[in-house]
Amino acid sequence: MSSNSAFDYATPFDIMVGYWVNTANIYSPSGVYVMSTKSYVSVYWVDRYTRLHFRESAEDEFSCKEEFVDTRQADQKTIGEALKRTGCATGGALRVLAYDFTVDGANCHGAAGRVSVDGRQTRPDAYQFHVRISKDNGRFHHVYNGHHLPSPDDWHIIGPIVATWPNRQPNETEGDVGMSVVHNLRRLSYNVPMSSICTLAG
Repeated sequence: MSSNSAFDYATPFDIMVGYWVNTANIYSPSGVYVMSTKSYVSVYWVDRYTRLHFRESAEDEFSCKEEFVDTRQADQKTIGEALKRTGCATGGALRVLAYDFTVDGANCHGAAGRVSVDGRQTRPDAYQFHVRISKDNGRFHHVYNGHHLPSPDDWHIIGPIVATWPNRQPNETEGDVGMSVVHNLRRLSYNVPMSSICTLAG
């Protein structure tokens, strides 16, 4: 693995590129702790500075013996070869969340399955994301996340889940804040595991 930080905060979203371990703490609407989960997050450039891939999986196992690739330095041919070699395809499954973001300066947007995401850089170390999750019966969950990267190796995410839907029941209030999730990510590598380089299933 490489410990070389060849980038800074100047290029939007580039500070997120790498392999991270994430601990998420979940709280009830009244602020009561509910549970914690652990996951691994891979972020890499598919097309440098224009298309970014985000993959989170609770089923990954970190291994120092795994082959890693620096997508910020590798040419596009190397990325393409990695996609062919891994033969990995993923969608918006519950245990593996994956999307490609189209990046346009300080803005990004993307979608996979029932999940759509819009994001923006608000300052070099801070981002805002709106995640929209389509549920059954016309229901939607909106997740509003604030992202802060106080150092190249730390990434903090916090935000509430807000429910909206048509034809709600009398005891249901649209727009109420539901669960809140607090993520603490720690960088494991600036490079991502070769096995995390995946193409999205159509």
